Order: sequence, then structure tokens, then C-alpha cells
Amino acid sequence: MKKFFAGTLLLLAILMQANAQKLNPSQQTVNSVIWQQQSGEYKALCYQAYYLARLTLADILHTNKDSMPLAIVTDIDETILDNSPDAANSILNNHGYTDTSWKKWVELSKAEAMPGAKEFFNYAAQYAVQCFYVSNRGIKDLDATIKNLQLMGFPQADKEHVILKTTTSDKEPRRLEIAKKYNIVLLLGDNLNDFDKAFYKKSVADRNAATDKMQTLFGTKYIVLPNATYGDWENALWPDKRLSEAEKAKIKMQALKGF
Repeated sequence: MKKFFAGTLLLLAILMQANAQKLNPSQQTVNSVIWQQQSGEYKALCYQAYYLARLTLADILHTNKDSMPLAIVTDIDETILDNSPDAANSILNNHGYTDTSWKKWVELSKAEAMPGAKEFFNYAAQYAVQCFYVSNRGIKDLDATIKNLQLMGFPQADKEHVILKTTTSDKEPRRLEIAKKYNIVLLLGDNLNDFDKAFYKKSVADRNAATDKMQTLFGTKYIVLPNATYGDWENALWPDKRLSEAEKAKIKMQALKGF
């Protein structure tokens, strides 16, 4: 009988290990994707962010005396366009993120506008504020991206205002080019790298220290949109390292703070 139980436990351990090895890496994002697609809380946070952006811009328009024309710089993905269907598709088809799946999704040009986004940017354009869409989508995605933005009703969605990645994912050079001609009064994004170079490819500790240092800018010049699915907050756990999904999962578990 003891041998039977020992053999059963060994078999269970082998099966559990096999299942763990076959674990779909995208399953780690199930809760965050469902939250983005189904929860009222997610919508509320988006509405809240864009309401704050509108209040802030209204105050700027009322008090501005700068001779330079005003501009807003915004990220695209998970800031004004919702790409959760691509993440859900990865989960449902048992694979993690792939360039092939992402390319197919982008080419469809059917990402929905984030709650409150279209209304805010049309409000800004109404007062001649220039809206620049600065994204790390590849330059090859330019036509599909412009099409998507236009279909969703975003203003100024053209090759002058939609600025995608060419040689670097660092958005600072693109922001500096815009700042040569315009006074950038608001920046919107779901990633801290959308706001300042101080966050670009930095560790968790450095990103948090910079956030504390710039705390007065959040809600006044920087408007952050929610995104719990992906981002540089995740990459900061293993800066400048190319890891397997299993290695990433191990680091995430080690980063958890219990009691």
C-alpha cells in the first residue's frame, strides 16, 4: 500500500511538472485583460483621466500667454486605442505576444477608442491645439494606424501628427522635435516613458524614484491611463536582459511582497 501511494504521488508530481511546462505564458494576463474589457472600474479610470485632462487644458487655455502655438503629445496604444482584443486572442489561441499576431491586429485598423479619449482630443482641436500621436508602433504601421485613428474620429490624424518609431523606442527625440515649434502643455500615456526620458530603460528603483521626484507633474502636465497588461514597468524587473517566459515568471514571483 505504501508503494502504491508513493507511486501515485510521484505520478501526480510528474503530471504537475508537465502541465507547468505547457503553461500558456499569456495566461498570466487573463485577469488584467478581462479587467480592461469588462470592468466598469477600468472605464471609470479612463473617464477620470480624460476629465482631468480637459479641466487642465481649459485652465491652460484661459491663462496661456505664450506666443508659441499649443500642443498635446499622446501615446496611442492603451492610451487612446484599446488593443485588448489582440491580448485576448493570444490567450484564446494559447500563445503569448507575437509580432505576427500584432501585425495582423494593427492591419485590421479596428481598435476602439478608449473611453473619453476621442471627446477630449476633439475638444483640444476645437481650440486649435495641435494633437501629436507619438507611438512606438513601427513606421510600417503608419497607414493602418492613421486609418484606425480616423475611423475612431480622432482629429488631426495625418502624417504630420502621427509620429511612429523609426530607429529608437526612446520618445524623447520626437518630443524635442515637436517642442521646437510648439509649447507642449500636456502629455498623455500609459507608460512613464511617454512623459520623460528619466524613465527610459531604467530599473524599478530608478523609475519609482523619478516618479516621486516628479509627483507634482502628474495630473498637471502628465496624465496617466491605466494598463495592467503590459508595459515597461514589467521590463524594468529584468532591465536589458533577454529571458524566457519561465525566467520572467520566476522573477515576477520573487518580486511579490507578502507578509
